[in-house]
Amino acid sequence: MKRTEIIIRQDRIVYTLLIVTAAIGLAWVLWRHQYLLDRSKSGTAAVPTASAPR
Repeated sequence: MKRTEIIIRQDRIVYTLLIVTAAIGLAWVLWRHQYLLDRSKSGTAAVPTASAPR
């Protein structure tokens, strides 16, 4: 294997991992947005609100 072939193969691996990571991140952001939207519609806040001390 030539040196340039190894570099090209490594570039493909890096770019593939970059695309996969970006897809996972995008899916997580969309899921999280949908989850928070559903919780706000049901009346429960994503962040608990402070209540009066007992």
